[in-house]
Amino acid sequence: MKRLAWIALIPFLGAGLDARAEEPAPPAAPAVQAADAPAATVAPAAPIAPVVPAAEPAPRKRQAVSLFAEPVLAQGLQGLFTGGGEDEAPGPRRWGRDIASPYYPLDGIQSPIRGDGIHLGGDFWFDAGYEKSQRGLATEANLQYWIGRGRFMLDVTATKSWKRFFIQAKGQMLATIEQIPGVPAIFVDDAWVRFGMWDLFDLQVGRYEAWEVYHKGEGLERDTLEDQGAYGGPDIYEVNYAFYRQNGFGAAALHLYPLKWLRFEASGVFGNALGYNSLGIRPAGILDFGWVKLKVATEWRRRTHQEAGKKEWERDWGVGGGIQFNFDEPHKIVRFQFGGNAAYGVVDKIDAFDKVDEKGSPDTLSAGGFFNFGFWSAVLGMGYNYTRQGDRQLNDQTGRNGLFTHQQAFVSFRHPIVLDNLVAKVVFSYARADLRPAFENSRVNDMFSVRLRLYMVF
Repeated sequence: MKRLAWIALIPFLGAGLDARAEEPAPPAAPAVQAADAPAATVAPAAPIAPVVPAAEPAPRKRQAVSLFAEPVLAQGLQGLFTGGGEDEAPGPRRWGRDIASPYYPLDGIQSPIRGDGIHLGGDFWFDAGYEKSQRGLATEANLQYWIGRGRFMLDVTATKSWKRFFIQAKGQMLATIEQIPGVPAIFVDDAWVRFGMWDLFDLQVGRYEAWEVYHKGEGLERDTLEDQGAYGGPDIYEVNYAFYRQNGFGAAALHLYPLKWLRFEASGVFGNALGYNSLGIRPAGILDFGWVKLKVATEWRRRTHQEAGKKEWERDWGVGGGIQFNFDEPHKIVRFQFGGNAAYGVVDKIDAFDKVDEKGSPDTLSAGGFFNFGFWSAVLGMGYNYTRQGDRQLNDQTGRNGLFTHQQAFVSFRHPIVLDNLVAKVVFSYARADLRPAFENSRVNDMFSVRLRLYMVF
C-alpha cells in the first residue's frame, strides 16, 4: 500500500519539480569594481574585466508531437523488453533481432507506444510453403500441395496523456493475400480503447487478444502448416477457450501493474455467435525478472442457446502456464532462450435432448518446450509439443473411450535481410496424429512441411 501511495504522489511531485525548473534564475550579483574594494584587496596592475549582464533563461518549449511517433519510447521504458532495471541505457531495440513487433507486445507489456498523438505503422508477412500429408486410412487420399498466403496490417494508435494518466485507442486493418471466394479481403485484428495510469493499471474494452502464457517459440505460428499439424490431430490447448479474438464477441480486461516485475490481467468475453450467447473470464499473471518469466492463467466460459427453451449449453474451463529463460542480451554475439509449457482443459457439452454430448466433451492435456540459439544476427529455433485428448464415448465391447494424441516438432532458422526490420525465416516441421476413436477404425496420420516467411515491421 505504501508503494501504491508513493506512486500516486509521483505526478504531483513531478509537477512541482517542473514548475521549479521553469522559474527564471535569480539575477547575478553586481561585479565588484576595483575602486569600491578595500585597499588591501586591490591588485595594483590587474585589468578590469567588462561586466556581462546575465542572460535571461530561455522559456521551456513543448516538444512537438510527430504524426509518426517513435514505435518504442525510450524515456520511462528503460529495460522494458528485457525486464531490466533502472540502470539500463534507454533507447529502442532493433526489431528484427531483439524484440517482437511493438504492435503485439509480449509478456503483458502495457504499451510501447506512449507518445501523445497518432502513430501509424504496421507489418507485413508472406508465407510460401509445401506440405505432404499421409493418411492412415485407405479411404482417405494422401495429399501434397503448395501454399502461398500473407497479410498486410495497418496499425493506427492514438494516445493522449496527462502526467501518468492516459487514454489510448487502437485499430488494425488487415488485407489478406489468400482470397477465399465469398469472404471479404479486408478484416480487423485489434480494435479497442483503454484508459488508466502508465505502469500502474488500465481498463481495456473492445477486440483484442488476451495475454499469452503458452509460448511455443519460433515455429508453430498461428494458422500455419506446422501449427495445424497432421490431419485430424487435436489442437494444442494453450488456455485458449477465451484467449483469441473472436467474431461476434466483445471483450473487456482490467490490467494491474503493482510492481515492475509483476503483472495481472482479468479478461472477460461476452456476446453471441452462431446462435449462442457466451460469457467467460480468463485471469492471468506474469512474473517477469528479465532472465526468467513465469506465466499462469486459468479460464472459464459458458455458452447457452439464444432461443428460449433450447437446452443446449457448453461449459469450458482450463488452467496452464509456462516458464521461460532468457539469456539473450543484444550486445552479446551468442544468445539463447528456452522454456516449457503445460495446460489442461475440459469441455462439458449438453445436446438438444439434455444429454451429455460424449464426443463433443473432450478433456485435453498439452505440454511442450522450445529452444532458441542466437549467433550474431541469426537465430536457430526448435520445439516440440505433445497433445493428448480423450472424449467420453465408451465402446462397451472394447471397453475403451476415444483417445487422440498429436506430436508436433519443428526446426527453424531466422536472419535479417539487409535491414533489421526485414526478416526471413524458414521452418521445417513434422507431425504425427495417432487417432483411436471409440467406434471407428484407428489410424495414424503423418505430415511433413516446409515454410518460408518474409516478415517486415514498419
